[in-house]
Amino acid sequence: MTAQDKEISRRNFLSQALTGWISISVLPVLYGMVEYALPSKIRDRILESMHVAKEADLLVGSAKIVKFNKQAIALLKSEQGQVRALSAVCTHLGCIVQYQSDRKVFHCNCHGSEFDLEGRNISGPAPRPLQPFKVDIKEGDIIISRI
Repeated sequence: MTAQDKEISRRNFLSQALTGWISISVLPVLYGMVEYALPSKIRDRILESMHVAKEADLLVGSAKIVKFNKQAIALLKSEQGQVRALSAVCTHLGCIVQYQSDRKVFHCNCHGSEFDLEGRNISGPAPRPLQPFKVDIKEGDIIISRI
């Protein structure tokens, strides 16, 4: 190979740069087509159960917010060591609830709704309780699924 072959011509450089730019530009379009063609109900069914945390990471009397199919889920470990999973989305207007360990309630900072450790609404404008999820613990892994 001669030195002239190793040298990239202006035409070759522009051709490669244009090919790369077009390839990168097509990716978001393809992603949008797949998102449109695959309805969210089917995407959610694909991930019916999911490993979300290690049991050792969840302390007794504490809660942790994790994601399950793009939905916020509150994991709670009771004083008896039982692990519960509840939707962390307030049923009033969809804000994310926060666990207040001193009062042992889930509190929504948006409009003041409060939920007990079972997910029942105890005060505020929330019309329904928090949605529960099924919890399985296998080899120290917390796996949640819809009920």
